[in-house]
Amino acid sequence: MKYILVILFLVSIITAEAHITTKGIHILESSNKTLQFSFCGVCNNFIGNSIKQLINVILQSGVIGGCDELCTKAFPNQKTEENVCNMLCDAVGVYTFINLIQRYSGDLDPIYFCELVHACPVHDGGIAHLDKLTITPPSGPIGTTFEVDVIFTVLNQTSTGEIVISVKPPKSDPFGDGVLDTGFTPGQYSIKFILDTHPSEEEAFENGIYDVKIFGCDGECGSTLPHSATLFNSFSNFTISA
Repeated sequence: MKYILVILFLVSIITAEAHITTKGIHILESSNKTLQFSFCGVCNNFIGNSIKQLINVILQSGVIGGCDELCTKAFPNQKTEENVCNMLCDAVGVYTFINLIQRYSGDLDPIYFCELVHACPVHDGGIAHLDKLTITPPSGPIGTTFEVDVIFTVLNQTSTGEIVISVKPPKSDPFGDGVLDTGFTPGQYSIKFILDTHPSEEEAFENGIYDVKIFGCDGECGSTLPHSATLFNSFSNFTISA
């Protein structure tokens, strides 16, 4: 293989706040035995973090002869990023790659971009529903660790997408987290989010009711681009008390 070890490139996915962590997605009942890693996560992370460097090179360089030239100029001292860039660019050709960057960089949806360069699989027509959403404990003082458990069932193969949690404090701005997935075959799955409410610089936490929203989506949640849809959503809450 031309490019090696690129899987080591930051496979952690969407992190919006330091307080929420995830235990990942687990299969409860499925025809597949394991959830396998794919290059999709690498692409998603790369595009989200590196689009500005690519745009700068495209704007400053004028005519670019090939993927090697583009990626070397964009990442002169970042070999891993250069390799990932080359793999994505080679998949569609340099002119198509540049056109996609120019077209979608202003309102970037990394999932859709990675679908267009064939790094993330597409399966339209996915069907899934939420079976259970529980928050444990339902209430506690500031500093309590709350666990949000989600169980959902897939009835028809889904596309690359994400599962997102959003938390709205009584007075402060909302925060959240999400997990990228490359689609699910029919079966039942679970995911656990863990919220640590010890105060920090990012979030002081306050007493009151915290509204929790869970979304499962094909594509980026809220996107109107092709291959995007809300598969399920649900609402719950927990209370921080004195």
